[in-house]
Amino acid sequence: MSNELLKQAVDYFGNQKKAADALGITQPTLNHSLSTGVVSAEVALRIQKATGGKFKAVDLRPSLKRDFVSISVA
Repeated sequence: MSNELLKQAVDYFGNQKKAADALGITQPTLNHSLSTGVVSAEVALRIQKATGGKFKAVDLRPSLKRDFVSISVA
């Protein structure tokens, strides 16, 4: 995932606290994702939903593409 993309998603909400509140997570959890560049699949999906699709979960968590392909092939 592009850490820059997650930063853009946070900016969409205004700041880390507002983003965390909108996503139903804590600010330290969000800060950790920003620091590591890793966002969980659940949070990526929450970001997509909360932003009306402006930020796609598969862009925030590229492994979702692979996971969905595996599911659809099975």
